[in-house]
Amino acid sequence: MDMKQKTRSQWLWIAVIAALTIVLAVGLLWNNKTKTSETAAQGEQEHAHQENEKDEPKHDEKGEEHEAEESLSLTAEQMQQHSVKLAQVALGEVNQVQIFPAKLVVNTDRQAHVSPSFAGRVESVYVELGQQVKRGQALANLLVPDLVDQQANLQIAQTNLDLAQQDYERERSLWSQGISAKQDYQRAYNAYRQAQIQVQAARSRLSAFGAASGSSGRYTLTAPISGVISNKDIVIGENVQLADQLFTIDQLDQLWLEFVLPTVANINVQPNQQIRFKSLQTGNLFNAQVQSLTTEADAQTGRLQIRAKVMSNATELRPNLMVNVELQAGSKTSAIRVSSEAIQQVDGKDVVFVAQLNQKKGFDFKAIPVQIGQRTQDGQWVEITQGLSAGQSYVATGSFLLKSELEKGEAEHGH
Repeated sequence: MDMKQKTRSQWLWIAVIAALTIVLAVGLLWNNKTKTSETAAQGEQEHAHQENEKDEPKHDEKGEEHEAEESLSLTAEQMQQHSVKLAQVALGEVNQVQIFPAKLVVNTDRQAHVSPSFAGRVESVYVELGQQVKRGQALANLLVPDLVDQQANLQIAQTNLDLAQQDYERERSLWSQGISAKQDYQRAYNAYRQAQIQVQAARSRLSAFGAASGSSGRYTLTAPISGVISNKDIVIGENVQLADQLFTIDQLDQLWLEFVLPTVANINVQPNQQIRFKSLQTGNLFNAQVQSLTTEADAQTGRLQIRAKVMSNATELRPNLMVNVELQAGSKTSAIRVSSEAIQQVDGKDVVFVAQLNQKKGFDFKAIPVQIGQRTQDGQWVEITQGLSAGQSYVATGSFLLKSELEKGEAEHGH
């Protein structure tokens, strides 16, 4: 009887657990269905919202619409105040120019190599590399054993001269009194003159080497010209020889321009011809005068070596600076051109500010990207190969002001 009740009780618990499981499963299915419906409804709302945004104009934080192109406006009074002047794009002559790489080098005609006149040991060095020095300025001091000997020889010759002079004066006095023979007087005179010659020769030798007679074996190297110490190969305590080049002094106020010209370039270059070159660092233009060119082309490369004298002493021009030489090739041609002052760099591109009349504000200006071609020989005009057409009004003078205003506006907009 107990076993039957126990079995009936177990089946009752199993039925209860099964009923609860069915209830929970039904609840979970209902909840998932509700969430799926809500998600679908939300997706439809977002899609509708995106479609509405496509039809609405875009606004920035202040609610203003973005313009396709940024422009600047100036009144006539503002243009006059800031010296902004307009001109028309027109046809004009430009040079057919070819560009050749070149290099600035030291003018060896204005250079000095400083070597010692004696072998000796370096006691002092008074200048540094790159220092500006003047002619006659002390560069270094050497202790020279040979100089000690030569200075000692000078002292010996001076002593012999003093003794010979005393002997000569005594014999002259005796000969004038008739006590001494004339031949004794003549012998004393010859010895005195020989001693004078020996002293003069010893002093001339020291003077030729640039050494003083009382320097106690010290020899001072001095600058033969004024200029810049471009090379220095000397340290205190080392022994130097006659052939050692201890200093190089360059005068940088006049450099040379060297480049090679291919014979196939068909460009005629003559001595004393004026040519122009551009600095790759700053873009500034400078003039040079052709000095020499090789009489015949190189047998292997077919090139002519040309050297020109730089006609400017600008501080940006230094030895070993790479530049571009601009040589005119052929005759001038007619092309669309603008003033070189009109070209500005905006976002790494060459632009020209084009003007358009605005009845309310005066003039509107837009930065138009352009492609540059050749320049005139005087650098005043620049060919425009793409971006502008004849008859357009552009800012010929004062375009840098517009560039500054444009960059300022972009900076403020970025913040």
